[in-house]
Amino acid sequence: MPMKLKKTETEDEIVVKRILHTKTYSLTLDKNRCTGCEICAVVCPKEVFEIKKQPKVAGEKLKHPIIEVDEQKCHFCGICGVLCPYGALKVRINDEHVVPVVKTESFPELIREINVDTTKCDVECVDCEEVCPLKLIKVSVQTPDGKKVKDVKSIRDKKKLKVIVDVKKEFCPCCRV
Repeated sequence: MPMKLKKTETEDEIVVKRILHTKTYSLTLDKNRCTGCEICAVVCPKEVFEIKKQPKVAGEKLKHPIIEVDEQKCHFCGICGVLCPYGALKVRINDEHVVPVVKTESFPELIREINVDTTKCDVECVDCEEVCPLKLIKVSVQTPDGKKVKDVKSIRDKKKLKVIVDVKKEFCPCCRV
């Protein structure tokens, strides 16, 4: 079956594609979400990933790792995407996000469920938003009629306000908010 392998790399992502007559398989690695935890390299049955961590320089922010993806080895099974705690890897078939190993029930689907009891949140508190290292949490306050409050301190009766905590669950490694 004739096919074409294609690998493109930008500053933000690596995309590996296998293009067949009737299907196109792709694996996308979001370099901005990848932390270099090496889980993908450990779980990949075809040893597709090579991760080179950057040395830590005192006084500087930690740099993203250098990641190599071998397009010759990848079979687009999706195990790496299922287990990546940061949602940095996605497998697509014909541009639709699919995880073949989960679809065929040969690997379990991980359910990432985070529930925040906002009734216990102080309306002026944004601690969870500030401490999230991945900036995946956004705290906002609403009036009883659903309008967003921009300046909580200017509201006299704070008891009627409602705290909304939005967590980008798709990318959160379940850090127990």
